[in-house]
Amino acid sequence: MSDLELCWRVEETCRHAWPALEEIALGDWRLRFADGQSRRANSVNPIRPTGGDITALVAFAESEYRSRQLRPIFRLPFFDMRDVIDPGIERQLAALGYVVETECLTPYAPLHPMPMRRDPDVAILPRPDAAWLRALVTMQGWEAAALGRYRAIVERLEVPAGFMILNLDGAPAAMAYGAVHDGIVCIESVVTAPAQRGRGHGRRLIGALLAWAIDSGAEGACLQVDSTNQPALALYRAMGFSRSLYPYRYWVRTAQ
Repeated sequence: MSDLELCWRVEETCRHAWPALEEIALGDWRLRFADGQSRRANSVNPIRPTGGDITALVAFAESEYRSRQLRPIFRLPFFDMRDVIDPGIERQLAALGYVVETECLTPYAPLHPMPMRRDPDVAILPRPDAAWLRALVTMQGWEAAALGRYRAIVERLEVPAGFMILNLDGAPAAMAYGAVHDGIVCIESVVTAPAQRGRGHGRRLIGALLAWAIDSGAEGACLQVDSTNQPALALYRAMGFSRSLYPYRYWVRTAQ
């Protein structure tokens, strides 16, 4: 499998792992909507190599997002290869008043068969129950309204998933979930309780998640993370995510 094929497989896996509530297909692009819950699920994304004039795409996207009280966002991945995403697209966005808001990275690790490592303190659920969702919202420090939006997204998962929670002394210490598609697990929603940070709980939880993924048939693991999140990047490098497949950037208008 070529690097380019792997990059598109990972892109597709990440879309399946964090589904939008609504999508509009427009040629080589997908407009994704999820009531504002995360930029990934509320942005315009290419689904194959693309280029050319995007003036009509931008006008259509701006109309659709604003009709839903959402800001237009374009998410552009770059695979460090020619003829994938035309650099002219960025130049067109800049000319239309868009700027880069954030750059993210896509760490990747190959996985090797091994026995499932059961951790007695890590519960694994095929779907998040009410307690799991409440604990996540508390750890993330979200407002109550975010609970409904998050639940709506994960309820749309159509691929095998494992929702993990590490309980210590009867209280949640760390959480995450993984979703497997096309032999790759995408790691999502990793969070550690504020009082439990810096104690290795994230590493322990991700270890259990990767073991579950291998047991579920995954041969590789990926995630997408802000390029400035050095603690997270250091954790994943230490766990074998030594390769960053590609960056992507979120483009937004300087004035709405």
